[in-house]
Amino acid sequence: MSEVAFASQAVLGESPVWSASTNRLLWVDALGASLNLFDPITGQNDVYAMPSPLGFVAETSAGQWIVGIGCHVERVSRSGDRQRIATALHGKVGYRFNDATLDPFGRLWVGLMNEALKEDSGYLYRLDPDGAWYTVDSGFTLINGIDWSRDRSTLYVTDSRKGVIYAYDHDPLSGEVKNRRPLILINPHQGKPDGLTVDREGCLLSVLFDGAAIARISPEGYIASTIALPVPRPTSCAFDVTGQHLYVTSARLGLSKSEIARAPASGALLRIDYQQVTG
Repeated sequence: MSEVAFASQAVLGESPVWSASTNRLLWVDALGASLNLFDPITGQNDVYAMPSPLGFVAETSAGQWIVGIGCHVERVSRSGDRQRIATALHGKVGYRFNDATLDPFGRLWVGLMNEALKEDSGYLYRLDPDGAWYTVDSGFTLINGIDWSRDRSTLYVTDSRKGVIYAYDHDPLSGEVKNRRPLILINPHQGKPDGLTVDREGCLLSVLFDGAAIARISPEGYIASTIALPVPRPTSCAFDVTGQHLYVTSARLGLSKSEIARAPASGALLRIDYQQVTG
């Protein structure tokens, strides 16, 4: 069902996003301190060294790359030069950005986490193009996957530590949200919900860290199917421009030598023919 697109050995592969400006896949090794640009045609993966930890990468509609380094949002040029553009409202030692995504209005939705995973210490922010910060919500322990329903009337946010994906009512014009409620609670035996993306049918694809799978979740909040993966610790996923291929990042973090021997693709960038697995 899946294949190794690039045999990286990422410590913590994360934040895959399709780059419209380069027609390639952007992704990060959060703890390996690298920003990566993968060309699916040639198989080449360009690496930009970054400070660690590197929480996320996103690309604006103008083709600019935005990354989260520690508690700072920075712009990265194609030559790898960095320019700091913002700092988290509650940013301090022991905290860092984790997952993030841009909406069509150029607003950055980003989570801040406590590195010691102190319970309920994380935040969800919105950084608007004019530089204004908004605290959208708080009380997260390990904030992760962020995405919207197809009509953008619902915002989905994951708390991996609690095993829950929340849904909010969302106004796509103003960016305001309300009415947080649990959409689904993932059984710990199935893994921890991590990064997510929404497919063309409106189903949530929640990557299950320690679950070696992706859960395909209906908008009503039940698991419709699962996609098995050859790695125990997949982290996040993103479609290419066609929607045919789903790219999945993964991690070697915390795995023993024997576990890696049993799952040598751990840390690799995987590719799935999505139409094949969903029929």
